[in-house]
Amino acid sequence: MKKQTLDILHRYRKHLLEREQVSIVERLAEENAQKVRLLQLQQRVAETHQAKLRASSSADLTALDAAASYLHGRVTMAQRALVLARRAREEAVASALQLKKERDQVGVMLENDRRQFQHAQDDAERMELNDMASARHAMAAGRL
Repeated sequence: MKKQTLDILHRYRKHLLEREQVSIVERLAEENAQKVRLLQLQQRVAETHQAKLRASSSADLTALDAAASYLHGRVTMAQRALVLARRAREEAVASALQLKKERDQVGVMLENDRRQFQHAQDDAERMELNDMASARHAMAAGRL
C-alpha cells in the first residue's frame, strides 16, 4: 500500500477508536445509572418490609405486601437492565480492543515503511561517503 493510503487508513482507524472510547464511557455511565437504580429499588423494598413489620391493620399489611411484590418485580427488571448494560459495555470494550489492534497493525506497517525509507537513505549516504573517501584517497595517492 502507498504511504498516503496507510496514513489515511491509520487516521480513520484512530477516529473509529476514539468514537468507540466515547461509546465505552457512555455504556459505563449507563451501567452505573442502572446500578444506582437497582440500589434505590432495593432500598425501597427494604423500607417496605420495615413498614410491614410496623403495620397495625391487615389492610395496611395487604397494601404494603402488594407494594413489596410490585417492587420485587421492578428489582428483577432492574437487574436484567443492569445485566444488559454490563453486556453492552463489555461488547464496546471488545470492539475497542479490536479497533485498537487494527489501528496498531496499520501503525506497524507505517513504522516499517519509515524504517525501510530511513535504511535506504542511510545506505545511500554511506555509499556517497565511501565514494567521497575513495575519491580523496585516489587524489591523495595521485599527488604523491
